[in-house]
Amino acid sequence: MTRPQAKDRGLIGKIIDEFKDEFFFVLVATVAAVVRAMGVTVESGQTALLFSFGRASRTLDPGFHLLIPFLQKARKIPTRSRSLDLRAQRVTTFEGLVYHVEGNLVYRVVDVAKALIEIDVLEKGMLQMLGLGVQEVLRSGNQASLQETAALDTALSANLARRLEPWGVEVERAGFTSITPSQRTLRVTQLEQVTLERERMLGHMEQRVSRSLSLGLIGMRAQPISKTRYLRGEEVRRRRHRRLRSLLMRQGWIAIQIEQARRRLRAGASANGLVRVPSKADKNDKGQGKARRSARLGRGGVSAFTSASLA
Repeated sequence: MTRPQAKDRGLIGKIIDEFKDEFFFVLVATVAAVVRAMGVTVESGQTALLFSFGRASRTLDPGFHLLIPFLQKARKIPTRSRSLDLRAQRVTTFEGLVYHVEGNLVYRVVDVAKALIEIDVLEKGMLQMLGLGVQEVLRSGNQASLQETAALDTALSANLARRLEPWGVEVERAGFTSITPSQRTLRVTQLEQVTLERERMLGHMEQRVSRSLSLGLIGMRAQPISKTRYLRGEEVRRRRHRRLRSLLMRQGWIAIQIEQARRRLRAGASANGLVRVPSKADKNDKGQGKARRSARLGRGGVSAFTSASLA
């Protein structure tokens, strides 16, 4: 071996010794990539569909399967039972009643080829079919049928089984987790009970007073109250009026101004017609807290307060 060759070999050896750790990790990564490209691992509860040259050829059971690198690939999909929840939807029936509905679906993929080929994203499409099935089942129902939950669940299961069969999906169980009427629907559905209660009250009152008087009492928007309750309310209103009157007089209002404001409120005048209160605090008031309160009242708080108390 000549001297230049020995020198070059010594230089290569030094480079290998210096980067031997990096070379080891690169070699391991390369081997792992080749092994990964040559095979696929299918876990339990999954099934894979093998594609050769872009065509579906056969299904792969759980385990490790060798593949031809860059010519074959496998797509995996869960074949165990899974559940899908539907968020609250607003459903309007033929009767015009509005309900907020939530549903649930338990399904299992039985045909892997259909589930991977017939639809792009299976779970997204199933969620849309679940919403359509809920709408279809509830729209044709009435108030009485919506209370039969078992029949509704059966109808929803049959509807979704028909919709999801072309995608290779088997419906194990489907149903409604919540059917909540809206506020307006709740009032409408309670009208029958309210009517029956008013008829019962009418029959009870007719035994003591005349029918015309009974109908007048029951049909009144403001129901009659006892004399004690009425006098107690009047005393509370008078006490509130006296407190407000004293407060306004401390702020510089005079009796005629208070009376004018009271008349305007009683006549239905707007708050802009009220006499304005000076924004500065009374010089006789003592303390910062009292001054701040006076300033707030002067900036418009009195107008809002008088609207609720003097009217």
